[in-house]
Amino acid sequence: MKKSFRNLANLITLSRMVGVAFIFSVTPFENTFWQVWAGAIFVLIALTDLLDGWIARRFNAVTDVGKILDPLADKILVLVFLPLLFMRVITAFPVFIILTREFSIMALRVFSAKQGLIIAANRWGKLKTAITLPVCGILMGRVVVPETKTIPLFLQPFDYLRVWILSWPAWVVSLFIWSMVLITVLSFFEYFFTFLKQRILKKVKGHQAKAKQKMMAVIPNLITLSNMLCGIIAVFLCLKLELLLASGFILLGILLDAFDGRLARKLGVLSEMGAKLDSKADFMTFGIAPSVFIFSYLNTYSQTWVQILGFVLAVLFYGSVHFRLNRFDKKGGHSDYFEGLPSPIGAALVITAFSSSFLGSLYVFTGIVVLSAFLMASTFPYPHNQISSQLIFYRFLTIPTLIFWIGVILQLFGIPLGFYLPDILFFLISTYLLSPWLAKNKKA
Repeated sequence: MKKSFRNLANLITLSRMVGVAFIFSVTPFENTFWQVWAGAIFVLIALTDLLDGWIARRFNAVTDVGKILDPLADKILVLVFLPLLFMRVITAFPVFIILTREFSIMALRVFSAKQGLIIAANRWGKLKTAITLPVCGILMGRVVVPETKTIPLFLQPFDYLRVWILSWPAWVVSLFIWSMVLITVLSFFEYFFTFLKQRILKKVKGHQAKAKQKMMAVIPNLITLSNMLCGIIAVFLCLKLELLLASGFILLGILLDAFDGRLARKLGVLSEMGAKLDSKADFMTFGIAPSVFIFSYLNTYSQTWVQILGFVLAVLFYGSVHFRLNRFDKKGGHSDYFEGLPSPIGAALVITAFSSSFLGSLYVFTGIVVLSAFLMASTFPYPHNQISSQLIFYRFLTIPTLIFWIGVILQLFGIPLGFYLPDILFFLISTYLLSPWLAKNKKA
């Protein structure tokens, strides 16, 4: 009896793979008949993801073959995003993140097994599955294909569901997609931190205090690496002329930069390696990425002189950031006052100007790039956050700026929240340009 349940659980897992193969075989959909069939099959194979594991645990029928087949079938199931990408109901970047997470987790599992570590499934992983499968089904219903009247009676509920999903506004679907992406990323980080904690515990021979200290040191560095990754992604997106998405990643990198050093100081884990890593991330996200962005944006103009101007402005901006950061490093890093406009603010001014409804024109944008470069290279004393936050004016603006910052990032990532969000954010960031004068008056 036990053997039959083992076989049943494994057969259900195999059926998941066969179902995915069927969906691939009927895509792109020729008409609603095949679309509804694919949707019904997807619902069935999604349910098998719960059923096979339940049978194996309920009847104590877990096998080595099942341990291999189940994660393999899960990875194959996620590949459904590829035909959805081909049918243009989802863009490439969310699919890239999802597939990268799946294969990264697979690599971590193999590596951890070689280290003798067992990483159990976590709550974020389960939540990721719980939202990913419904989003796949929703996207399958969003494909616009020729109508057919030959829908079988038992499939008509799926057809009604398809019609209902098609009536949803685009922003609702975008919200589902990016929520899925966020949970996917969080599930990876929880898995990674669990693996890291177990590995550190093994190295320090189970000493909890030492393991905790080492773990605390990793967190700010991971935020810094994420900042650098945002810059790298932004550069590639600029080269593909995906300028709005590139803008979102540069702003996200700036947001991450605001937390890594502060968190390291709060945790008491400041290190020379962390400082060097932060400097490299700054060069990438606030120097190289915005410079490539400036060049790519002005290169979209057909006039040769504008393209040449784009190259000159890109070199000017990067030169200012390079000069500014080198001067910062030589003077020993953070102090109460920065000499020259901080490079994250310079990058933010350029990016929000591009995204603005009023400031993205050629001449205004050029002026903002030149102004940002000049202020970064200047010797004006710009106060550190700890100093500027003591001014009532900036203390009042801190939370609104953070809210609008996140809102603009979401909008650049495809969630329409408001037409004038970048304009408001540009104004809020621009108020910092007055900080040398305001801080000087307060000091006086």
